Amino acid sequence: MSTQLFHTSELTDVDWPEEAVFIVDEAIPDRFQRGLAGPSVVVDAGENLKRLDRIEQLADSVLQLRSTRPLTLVGVGGGAVGDAVGFLASTLWRGVGLWHVPTTLLAMVDSAHGGKTAVNLAGRKNQLGSFYPADAVVLCTGFLETLPFDLREEGFVELLKALWLARPNTLEVLDEPGAYNRILAGEVNADRELWQRLLTEAVDAKYDVVEEDPKEQTGHRRILNLGHTAGHGLEALYGLAHGRAVAWGLAACALLSHRHAALDARQRDRLLDHLDPLLVALPRHPDEVDRRRFIENLRRDKKREDGQLISILLDAAGQPVQTTELSPEDWWQAVQQAQQIWRDRPHVFPPGGSGRSEAKVDGGIELPTSKSHANRAAIIAHLRAGTTPLAPPSPSSPADVVDLRRALQRIDTAGDTSDVTVHAGEGGTTARFLLAVAATRRATTTLQLAEPLRNRPHTPLVDALEAGGATITETDQGFRIVGWEQFPDQLTVDATASSQFASALALLSASGNPLRLKLDGPVASRPYFEMTLNMLADAGVEHTPQSEGSLRLEPTDRLHQPHHFQLPPDPSSAVVWQAINALDDGIPLPAIGEVDHPDTRFPDIVNTLKKQKEKDSGIGSRKSEVGNRKSETSGMVIDLSESPDLAPVLAALAARLPISLTVTGAAHLRHKESNRIDDLAAAFSEVGVTIEPTDDGFVVPTEPQQPTPGATFDPRGDHRLAMAAAVLAHGAASITIGNARCVTKSYPELWRHLRRITNHRPPTT
Repeated sequence: MSTQLFHTSELTDVDWPEEAVFIVDEAIPDRFQRGLAGPSVVVDAGENLKRLDRIEQLADSVLQLRSTRPLTLVGVGGGAVGDAVGFLASTLWRGVGLWHVPTTLLAMVDSAHGGKTAVNLAGRKNQLGSFYPADAVVLCTGFLETLPFDLREEGFVELLKALWLARPNTLEVLDEPGAYNRILAGEVNADRELWQRLLTEAVDAKYDVVEEDPKEQTGHRRILNLGHTAGHGLEALYGLAHGRAVAWGLAACALLSHRHAALDARQRDRLLDHLDPLLVALPRHPDEVDRRRFIENLRRDKKREDGQLISILLDAAGQPVQTTELSPEDWWQAVQQAQQIWRDRPHVFPPGGSGRSEAKVDGGIELPTSKSHANRAAIIAHLRAGTTPLAPPSPSSPADVVDLRRALQRIDTAGDTSDVTVHAGEGGTTARFLLAVAATRRATTTLQLAEPLRNRPHTPLVDALEAGGATITETDQGFRIVGWEQFPDQLTVDATASSQFASALALLSASGNPLRLKLDGPVASRPYFEMTLNMLADAGVEHTPQSEGSLRLEPTDRLHQPHHFQLPPDPSSAVVWQAINALDDGIPLPAIGEVDHPDTRFPDIVNTLKKQKEKDSGIGSRKSEVGNRKSETSGMVIDLSESPDLAPVLAALAARLPISLTVTGAAHLRHKESNRIDDLAAAFSEVGVTIEPTDDGFVVPTEPQQPTPGATFDPRGDHRLAMAAAVLAHGAASITIGNARCVTKSYPELWRHLRRITNHRPPTT
C-alpha cells in the first residue's frame, strides 16, 4: 500500500513534512489548529470550495506561502476539502506531495483514501478530477470527540459498508448488545483501541479493492458502490445526507441479495440489525411522482454498462457480486419493503441493558419543530396571497408535517381546475386541514387516509363543509371532495370532539375571504384553537368575538405582504425529556423558550408531582415510626381538558416516582390515534405497570412501579404511548417496544436522541 496511515489522538503528535502548507477548514477547533506545524490557508469548506475559480484562488494563496519545490499540501477537513486539495496537488506543478487529515468519520473511512479527486463544473458535481493517491493519511480519533453525533452516524454507514464488503470477521463487534450505544454515543478515548481497529479494518478493506483496480479500468472497483445504487437515487429524491441515503441503499441491498444472490436469511437479518439504528424516516406514503423520479435518478447513475444498471449485491459478508439483472423498479420496491420492515421492527430500550454505563453527551438535544405550529403555518402559507417562505421538511421533520407539505405541493402543482389525489398519512391534523383546503378547490380532490385515521371522527367537519357548499363522498380509502363554487359567508361546526375541526375552518380565512365561524358547544382542547387564531392574526387575519359561540375572521392588508413564521421547537416532544429529567436530573433539558402551546404546562405539573412525592415520603416516614405497614397519601387530581396529550407520559412518570394521581377531563382521548385511555392501561399492564381507566381519565396508584425486564410494550401505533414507554423504561431494565417507529409522526429522531443520553452519567468533579 503506497499510502501511509498514521493513527493519533492529537495532531501535536504528528511529525509533519518540513515543506508542508496546510489547507484547513475554518470550522476546525483551535486545539487542532495549534497542532499544525507550518504555514496554513484557512478555507470555508463545502461544495463551493470545489469550484474552479476557488481552486485558482487556493493555488495563489499556497504559492504566496511557498513557491518552490519541495511542497506538500496537507488538507485538513472533510470530504470537500480533501477533494479540492487533492485536485490542486495533482495539478500544481504537475504534481506535489499530498497528505490528508480527514476530520469527519465519513472522510476517515472513505473519501481520504483511494486517490480520487474531483471538482465541480457549472453546477454539476465532480465533473473534473484525477487519480492521485495521498502520500499519507492521518487518522486522528480526537476529531471524533468533537464530531456531532449525526455526523458520527453518517460516517459509520460507510464504515459498516466497508466491513460487510471485505472484513466480515470484524462485524462480530457490532453483534454485541448495546454495541452501537457504546461506539457511537460513548467516549471515543475510552474505546480508542476499538475505534482504531474499526478504522483500520475499514480503510484496509477499501485499499484492498482499490489496489486491484486503481483507475477503475477492470470494473472490480465498482464493488465500492455497495449500497450506493439506491442511495444516490434517494439522496437526490429526498435531499438526504449521503450517509443516510446509503444506509437505506444497504437495507434494500440486504433484501435483494437474499432474493437474487446467495445471502441467506440469517445474514440478511444481521445486516438489517446493523443498519437499524442508522436509518432515518423516509416519507411514509410515497406516490407515483416519487417512484418515477427515483427511477429516473437510477437511470442516470454513472455505474452503467451498455445502458444497463450495474448493481452490487452480497452472496455473503465479504463476498460482493455484480449483476445487471436488477432494474430501477426492483430497487424502488426493495426500498419500500425495507422501510416497512424498519417501521415494524421492535425496539429494545434502553439498549444493552439498564443504560447505566459511563458515556458522553455531545451537546444539546435539538427537538423537532412543533408540528402544531408547522402544520398551521403550512396551510396559511398555501392560502395567503403574500409570500410566506417555509423551510423544506427534513428527515427530522415530524411525519405529519412531511405528509401535509407533500400534499399541498401536489395541490399547488395541480392548480384549481385539475383533479388531484393526495395522502394525509396518519395525522388527524393533516387530514382535517386538507379536507378544509380541498373544499376551496373547484376540481376534485381525492384524499387518502391511513386505516387508523379513517376510523377517527370526521363527521362534524364534513357536515360543516357540506353546509358551506362542498360535495364530500366517503370512499374505501378516505374522501372525495368537490369544492364549493363560492366561498361561504358563514360556517358552523361542533368542535366538542376535536379543536381541529374549528381550526381547519378558521384557517380558510387566510385565503383572504372574510368568514363568520359559529361554534356549537365548547371547543375541546381550546388552547390549540387559540393557537390557530394567534397565528392567523400574526399573518394578517384579525378575529373578533361576536354573539356567544361565534367570531368574525377578517383579512387585513398585511395578508398580502411577505411574512415569516418563527416556528418553535415542539413542546410535546420536550415532555419526554422533562419527564426523564424528573427521574434522573443528570439528563439535560432541551430549550424551548416561550411557546404558545398547551403542553408547556408540563414542567409546572412535574414540579407539583415532585412536591407531592416529598409530601408522601414524609407521611410514609412518620407513619412507619408508629408501626403502620403502608403509607397513606392524599393523592393528586390533574385536569387535562386543555392539554390531553400530556396524559401518557404523565401516567408513566407518576407510576415511576411513585405518585397517587387521578387524571380527569380527558374523555376525548378515546378518539385519538388509539383509544388513548384504555389502550394506555392495556399497554402498561403488558409490562407489569398498573393504571386504572375511568370515564374521563385514569388513576395511577401509589405503589412504586417499574416495567418487567424483557417485557414487550405495544403502543398500538400511537406515538404518545411509545413516548410513555421510554419514560417507563428509563434507568430500568430493558423492555421491547413494538412498532416503536410510530414516533416518526411527531418526533422521528426520539430513539436516536435517547441513545445519546441513555448511558449518560455526569462526570464527578
